[in-house]
Amino acid sequence: MKRKAFISYAMQDTEQYVLTLIADLLRTENFQIDSSFDDYSNIVSQSAFKKINESSLFIGLITEYGNRNTNVLSEWNLAVEKKIPSLLLVEDTVTINQQLSNHPNVLIFNRHYPQSGLNKVRNQIKNANNLYDRKNNENALGWILGGVAAIAIISLLSDE
Repeated sequence: MKRKAFISYAMQDTEQYVLTLIADLLRTENFQIDSSFDDYSNIVSQSAFKKINESSLFIGLITEYGNRNTNVLSEWNLAVEKKIPSLLLVEDTVTINQQLSNHPNVLIFNRHYPQSGLNKVRNQIKNANNLYDRKNNENALGWILGGVAAIAIISLLSDE
């Protein structure tokens, strides 16, 4: 089963080379990509909310020319709140507050040299893969242990 990654960005950002690089990284790591670039309300839509909750990774892209930066930030905040591995990429020409720029999952990038920041993106994608695998293994372990317990109970009951 493919993992899901949610990318939040503005329509103007589709021409950004960094968006293409991120999408390629995600595909290489076998992620299915969802987005909400077509939602222009100032609140997180029900559709985006559902997609974010179903994702195992969130990547937001805030750029100088993006007309959805407020939406991207809201969606990133939701992902952080839901404890979904997330990364917010902010173009170096965008002014953000100090608290946000110091967040460990905020990456400042340069549109002309995006490769220099992609190592952190690559690491976050791999971390999301590891968390996803661990979660699925824990779920499988629960089913296995539950199955063993059920068999033991049936065995005890059938002996009587």
